[in-house]
Amino acid sequence: MAGPFPDDSGALLIFDVPDAEALAATLAEDAYYRTPGVTIISQREWSPIVR
Repeated sequence: MAGPFPDDSGALLIFDVPDAEALAATLAEDAYYRTPGVTIISQREWSPIVR
């Protein structure tokens, strides 16, 4: 899932990956995350209750 915040201050992206290493590999392979102006502010593990 992904989408911008209503005030255009950024966006939230949710990745369904098994661990931090898999997330790092996914981000490394996607040119979007090397685009000027695209900055990852934080990464957090999330345990959804409902999928």
